[in-house]
Amino acid sequence: MTKKLLFITLFFVSFSMVAQTNTITIDWSFNSTPSASGNANASRTIEVGDTVTWNWYASGTHNVKSNTSAKEQFESEFFGNGGTFSHTFTSIGTNDYICQPHPSTMFGTITVVAEGVLNTNNVALLSNIRIYPNPASSRINFNLNNNEDLNVKIYNLLGKEVLNSSIDETNNSISVATLSKGMYIAKIMSTDGKSFSTKRFVKQ
Repeated sequence: MTKKLLFITLFFVSFSMVAQTNTITIDWSFNSTPSASGNANASRTIEVGDTVTWNWYASGTHNVKSNTSAKEQFESEFFGNGGTFSHTFTSIGTNDYICQPHPSTMFGTITVVAEGVLNTNNVALLSNIRIYPNPASSRINFNLNNNEDLNVKIYNLLGKEVLNSSIDETNNSISVATLSKGMYIAKIMSTDGKSFSTKRFVKQ
């Protein structure tokens, strides 16, 4: 009986661990682009298994359609106000997409990285940190508004750690000259590991 209870307990623990995925919401409207603020920002970085849901917030007719170069192909119906469309991403890579009737004012990119890279179970308290220049050719800089020592880990899109360094207010630059061209994720963490922020950048 004890063994049976242990098996059942382990089964549900394993199931709950596998089932922990995230849903990211995008407010889909005119000017939903990578430069928009809040939920209208159309470019997001997520982990494998996460779901993106687009909610229609504009009059007229709109859809969501991946570009032919996207890692995964997805396409919604055409909706007016009140439409919604979801897609669960299962492959690492980048996915450019548009609203077909309004490709210049409604577009974005969903970047999918390996599971665990973003550590979404923690609380992101360093979201005001910015990386520049982006794209970068030799070094990336971090704008910091406090004197706290921070740890920076750089990951490629496969989730492999390729750089590990420390930064502070006076030493806020990291060399990326040795990295191959492509997209990377910088994970900036407090020394105690309790707060973090993830930023995407491109190495030229």
